[in-house]
Amino acid sequence: MDAKTQIENVKETPATEPESRIKTTIGDVTYLVGIHFNYNSKETLNDKIKRMLMNEANHPDPAA
Repeated sequence: MDAKTQIENVKETPATEPESRIKTTIGDVTYLVGIHFNYNSKETLNDKIKRMLMNEANHPDPAA
């Protein structure tokens, strides 16, 4: 199966409207990033950042 066939077989699903957006420009490129929150999450933002930092400290990127 070639790349064109794979792309044609991708099923499109409608995106939901993000709750909030961040717009930033770097050089000549403007990025618009949608942000979604899970209100049923049991993990706070503080807990999530701490977990991510601990994972990064314990498993550093070998390419860096």
